[in-house]
Amino acid sequence: MGGGRKLAEKVSTLVTDYITQEIKNGKYQIGDKLPSERELTEILSVGRSSVREALSTLVDMGVLEKRMGIGVFVKTTELNHLVDSYVVSALMDTNLSKELLEFRLMLEMAIAGKAAEKATEQDLMKMEKALDMHRKAIECDQPTLKPDELFHKAIVTSTQNSILVKVYEYISDLLHSFKLEMLKVEKKHISLDHHWKIFEAIKNGNEEDAKEAMKEHLIEVSKRYEDIGN
Repeated sequence: MGGGRKLAEKVSTLVTDYITQEIKNGKYQIGDKLPSERELTEILSVGRSSVREALSTLVDMGVLEKRMGIGVFVKTTELNHLVDSYVVSALMDTNLSKELLEFRLMLEMAIAGKAAEKATEQDLMKMEKALDMHRKAIECDQPTLKPDELFHKAIVTSTQNSILVKVYEYISDLLHSFKLEMLKVEKKHISLDHHWKIFEAIKNGNEEDAKEAMKEHLIEVSKRYEDIGN
């Protein structure tokens, strides 16, 4: 069963590559409607599920948008910074996804330490606002991806290092669809507790505690990813 799933993912990657290449080549512009799922199935001689998976991935990444009852349309043609063959493969290839998570761990530990040194009162207010949004989302049984991303973004912005911000944004783009998948097995209160620990360490200006709290948080995320794979 695992082999069948991996094969489907590889086929889906081929479909995604085809669509993004057609956009890059200028065949489809912003606002253009793509061929239907059935038409793409016939054009590429692949299964409907692989086409559907590819379209969903590109919708999640903001490349395409679905309009109910009408079809799928191009949302952006600026793909070089957002998606290419390697990126799509990374989202679907287990080993590459693990490498991304390892890199994210190293990057965000460094970011948390620097935030503890540099964060201003305004930065702390942004983090606290994201934490409050996270709490309310849990209480209302709503998705927590937005407040999660806002919290991590507030931390990286507080480093006052434009290179760290750019690298983080790129990694965040790569991991967006992955994060959507992770929501299915998210332990929401645990994630929020980890965020509070990170916030308190940054607020107290404790660089080592901030790094350690971020490490604990992202190791827990990695374990959930392994659970999905198993």
